[in-house]
Amino acid sequence: MANKQDWFLNPSDITADTVPKFDFHMHTTWTDGTASTADMYAQAVAEGMEAVMFSEHSRKTSGDWFGDFAAEVRGVNSPECRALVGTEVKVDDHDGSLDLAPDVHNEVDLVIVSVHRFPDGQGGLREFRDVSADDAEDTEFSLSLAALDNPDTDILGHPFGMTLRRYRRQPPEDRWRALIEKCAGTNIAFDISGRYHPDPWQLLEWCREENAPVVLGSDAHAVDEVGRIQRILEGREAAWTFSESS
Repeated sequence: MANKQDWFLNPSDITADTVPKFDFHMHTTWTDGTASTADMYAQAVAEGMEAVMFSEHSRKTSGDWFGDFAAEVRGVNSPECRALVGTEVKVDDHDGSLDLAPDVHNEVDLVIVSVHRFPDGQGGLREFRDVSADDAEDTEFSLSLAALDNPDTDILGHPFGMTLRRYRRQPPEDRWRALIEKCAGTNIAFDISGRYHPDPWQLLEWCREENAPVVLGSDAHAVDEVGRIQRILEGREAAWTFSESS
């Protein structure tokens, strides 16, 4: 495919009977996953995936390992199941700066930008215990909007994931819609997450209404998590709920 948008999905095409076999959020032992690239890819093939993206965490300070990782992913790629090279990076500040190294950017097919930490405005990070649920939601919303202004952002990763799982808080509909509407306006894909989103069908409906592109991501860190978002949408596995442990 020539353009990154060719990998994005139209939410209007997604029904319980036609869930695309694309899982675009996976991690391996190159970062914080528990299985190798080969094992994760083999499971993707067994799950009937048509395309997957290995989206390892990286930073501006990431060393030479990323080129080796990218080469490994391209080595398992086959027509049976396309294997894309991706990275997941954090948004550094409320100006939308990304923790993304140029050498990494040059290697990848797509960049996922996620809110993983809360900046303190002085170059450091706030401790989670010092951030209230109200503040967490406000901060994650602001950082996400800023990331959507950065042209290097391809996918907004697990939107409101920190607010949902760490702070057990459901943001209001207007904030979800604001992010989705901005994704539509910037042609950045909204990540429907099997790890973080307790109601992915509701998010897909809002994305349909706003005509926002999406990707499906299990955020898989282990072999048995590959294809989880497909199983959830097909009704074969339960979505995460607030009653579960983090």
